[in-house]
Amino acid sequence: MSTHEFLLEVRCEEIPANALPGARAQLVEGFARELTEAGFGGVETRAYSTVRRLVVSVLGLPERQPDRDEEVTGPPVKAAYTGDGAPTQAAAGFAKALGISVEDLRVVKGPKGEVIAGTKHLIGRATAEVLAEVAPRVVAGLHFPKTMRWGSGEHAFVRPVHGVVALFGAGKLATQIPFELFGVASGTATVGHRVISPGRIELRAVRGFASYAEMLGHAGVVVDPAVRRERLEHGTQALAAEVGCEVRPDPGLVAEHVELVEYPGVIRGKIEARFLDLPEEVLITTLRHHQKCLVLTRDDQVAPYFLAVSDRKDDPQGVVKQGNEWVAGARLTDAAFFFAQDRKQPLSGQVTKLERVVFHQKLGSFAQKSALVGALAPKLAADAGVTTDAAVFARAATLLKADLSTAMVGEFPELQGVVGGIYAQRDGEPEQVWQAIRDQYTPAGLDGSIPRGDVGALLGVADRLDTLAGLFAVGEIPSGSRDPFALRRAALAIVRICAEFPLAVSLPLAVEQALTGRESFLKGDRTEVLAALRDFLLERERFYLTGAAGLSADVTEAVLAARWGVVPDDLARARVLQSVRQEPVFADLATAFKRVRNIVSKSGSGSLETKALEEPAERDLLAALGVVESKVGTALASADHGAAVRALAELAAPLDRFFTDVLVMCDDEALKAARLGLLARVEELFLRFADLSRLGA
Repeated sequence: MSTHEFLLEVRCEEIPANALPGARAQLVEGFARELTEAGFGGVETRAYSTVRRLVVSVLGLPERQPDRDEEVTGPPVKAAYTGDGAPTQAAAGFAKALGISVEDLRVVKGPKGEVIAGTKHLIGRATAEVLAEVAPRVVAGLHFPKTMRWGSGEHAFVRPVHGVVALFGAGKLATQIPFELFGVASGTATVGHRVISPGRIELRAVRGFASYAEMLGHAGVVVDPAVRRERLEHGTQALAAEVGCEVRPDPGLVAEHVELVEYPGVIRGKIEARFLDLPEEVLITTLRHHQKCLVLTRDDQVAPYFLAVSDRKDDPQGVVKQGNEWVAGARLTDAAFFFAQDRKQPLSGQVTKLERVVFHQKLGSFAQKSALVGALAPKLAADAGVTTDAAVFARAATLLKADLSTAMVGEFPELQGVVGGIYAQRDGEPEQVWQAIRDQYTPAGLDGSIPRGDVGALLGVADRLDTLAGLFAVGEIPSGSRDPFALRRAALAIVRICAEFPLAVSLPLAVEQALTGRESFLKGDRTEVLAALRDFLLERERFYLTGAAGLSADVTEAVLAARWGVVPDDLARARVLQSVRQEPVFADLATAFKRVRNIVSKSGSGSLETKALEEPAERDLLAALGVVESKVGTALASADHGAAVRALAELAAPLDRFFTDVLVMCDDEALKAARLGLLARVEELFLRFADLSRLGA
């Protein structure tokens, strides 16, 4: 019976919080893959972790690996048999290695042609033996954002390994699985929390994962992240309620807190009242980014308290609380000082300093960038049909990057944009101006909110387009996983702003305009760089439509293959297409269009001479085409894509009759050209909406 369990613990030095969720997922996937390949079916793999240990529990294992048959491929048929079909020495040797007769060999298709194959019967081994091979292979194969070497440098892992526990059994995990991992031999004992209960804990004969987790729990280690999260959330809510406050929602920081500790403790600290005069964003960012503290609110205002995670049960002498208050106070004192220094002059006083702030060593200063963005944004506005105040646009562009010269952003770079918006608002700048400055870095790809106003949205798109054009111009193009300037994220943000604001900007045209602004920096062929830029944005739009908008890949391809770049229009066409594609009349229409597309692509577009068309079916199609062209044109002009599809559906029946009654590739060259011209006109009409030939069955 499959009643055995395997328990693995790898104990390390402190693992970075951002590495742990991925490690757990990889452990589950790795053990499931390896055990399935080894013939173990129906097992359940779970992974857990703390800041100092990775834990795996595998349930439902048998005592022995099941016997199994495995197909093994051998040499090519030409090497295995002679011309008259007799087996060669290669075939005989291959059969002998498998333990079968030559007559049992068969011919199968391999990646490079036909090869011989045979079935090898594998006798199952003890499960403990298999696990001794699988466990170190899976752990050593984990990928982390960063790794380190230790000792003499021969080992590389997320952090140095200090202990390994590997136990197997049914009812009691009494069997030690012997192997070595990064120079550390597996054993049967672990240790508890390094402060609460640092002593040795013998685990031999532990009654499975639940018993293991209970024993470590008594020693101050909560190995299940879900349990730590529950306890942290309960603790934060209780501490906030004690002072009549609520916890400001911050799911990202809470998730990080879960990974930072072995024991989920929480302490509440105080904020000096004088710091509450700082802008809320400055106060929150200082506590969150630099101290990883949750902020408390009262009546929707920041309260004079914060919550910090603590890797221990209690703080009886208040040392942890006092230490957090000291450090938080020091950081807030810095913030208050920098804020006071910056406010000695208006934000506009920082603009001249941008000449000395380098955007990129090959692309000049942020002063130059601001000028280019300010010139590009009104062009985008005109293309999108957005009416804006030229003076507001110019003012926002001038101040857009000014906060990069401030002391606050120099010390707290996370606040760039936000600080500029705050300062501009306090200087009495128009709302559209300070909002545009504040919103310029949002969204970050698929994360974050959309800019609130026209000026902010257009400047945000223009800023990112200038960045893309400039870096592509000097050859800084992402390749593979390499994207040091986060250009993929910038391009995705452009697409998302255009889709969700929305902005009817033509991205192919916008890219060309942006590249013109960076013409003097161009290092390669302009045509090639422009094509690369357009392909780059097209790929991001494809990713947005399939990923964020949830559209199928073939619908996305059908829409983008016809025309692309005005994202709101592309998105609307794709949504309509996805909603109607399963309707019977549309399925017939798609089939007919695929036939049209195939004929025109193979035989050319001909030349439509309407007088040459005499068959009733072709005359009917011509008449219907004229009516539908008018309807489709009217519908697309008013962005009524549903009406456009309904109009196109009117061609289903005429097209069906045409293909039933008319021979397009006839012997009469003039008639054939006219019929091809008619089909080319049908194709052109459909491509105003989508290339239906890209749709799957």
